Parts: sequence; C-alpha cells; structure tokens
Amino acid sequence: MTENKINALQTAQLLKIYEEFLKTIIQKLKDGNEAQLIASTLVAQGLRLYRGIFNDQQFRDMLESINRDANSIKPLFEKKETVN
Repeated sequence: MTENKINALQTAQLLKIYEEFLKTIIQKLKDGNEAQLIASTLVAQGLRLYRGIFNDQQFRDMLESINRDANSIKPLFEKKETVN
C-alpha cells in the first residue's frame, strides 16, 4: 500500500473517530454535564493514553507542541455573547 493510501485511510479513520467523540460530547452537554468537566476528562484520558504510547521525550515534545500551537486552537463552539 502506498504512503498516500495509508495517509488517506488514517485520515478517514481519524475523521470517523472525531465525529463519534463529537456526538458523545454533544450528548453529554445535552444531558446537562458541564463543559469543563467533559473537557478535563477528555484531556486527562488523552494524556494518559499518550503517556502509555510515547517515551518520555516524545511525551514532552507533544506537550511542547500543544503549548506552542495553543493560540491556533479553535473552540468547539463559539462563545455566546451576553448582554448585561
């Protein structure tokens, strides 16, 4: 299999997983769960998963990458403006 096909398959798999998790997140929000509790749970579980698959340097590099790119992360939902 060519690298392009592998990348296309991985991209398709990534999008499928992303959509499945997004549906779960939206349902949890509809069920009345606080967004911060959902987000902190996802981050904690993701970091634990990364810790298990990366060596120490790879894990630190990944955290540095997240920190470096933090300003380009877009919110899942736009914040609603409130009028006082």
